[in-house]
Amino acid sequence: MQQLPEYPNYQFVPRRRQRVFEAGRFTRGDFFTVLAYLVFFVAGGAGLIGLIPGYMQAFETEQQALFGINLIIYVTFFVLAMIQCGPQFFESFKTMRYYPWAKWLMLPGGWIITIISTAIVSLFVGQVATSENQALLEEMSTAVPLPVMLVVTALFGPFVEEYLFRHLLIGKLSRKLNVWVCAVISVLLFAGIHFVGAGIGSWTEVLPYLMLGVMMSVAYIVTGKSMAYSYMLHVINNGIALLMVYLVYPLLPQGI
Repeated sequence: MQQLPEYPNYQFVPRRRQRVFEAGRFTRGDFFTVLAYLVFFVAGGAGLIGLIPGYMQAFETEQQALFGINLIIYVTFFVLAMIQCGPQFFESFKTMRYYPWAKWLMLPGGWIITIISTAIVSLFVGQVATSENQALLEEMSTAVPLPVMLVVTALFGPFVEEYLFRHLLIGKLSRKLNVWVCAVISVLLFAGIHFVGAGIGSWTEVLPYLMLGVMMSVAYIVTGKSMAYSYMLHVINNGIALLMVYLVYPLLPQGI
């Protein structure tokens, strides 16, 4: 009987399974942060800052004053969110140890997929709408420097939203509900929060936020509930959007 050749140096290395980064239970700090978010963002409490005597007069333009309010609020909630989930957030960067090539490629790839999906649906509908949020961003670009806007809109804002809509609504809520049910809740609330106070003129205005919410929710789940990964995806999306508004739109002919 012929013997099989021996490979003394060969060792079987099992494939590493994706680690799951548990978000833990809801805490009093989580409930306080969510309540404060509802008061200031949903109920319009942030507008009270503008009523402080002398606040509006301290700025050259109304856009700068409004941005100042956003700056105060987002810095505050960034600190609150970091206190609640900082350790889990930094720990979840370790998701890049599992299938790193696929994950690095999906950071720009996820943004591209979101843009293409939105464009295809808009093409079939025959209508492309600009939301009031987008229009406000374009107005802000003439009053607020790009580096400052990047810090608030591409770094602080995504962290606060990932804490609320992924870390809490999927990571922690999935201890009670099916994770994909939580994902649906997260996507709908994430899209809806961007139209609080502004209203929805057309359902196509909501489409980009729905697509982005789906992409980040799926990315959060498949990367083992990694808030760090969905945050990086969110940062890339917002960063590219800002660069387009500040650097590309001014070069286009007016009316496009």
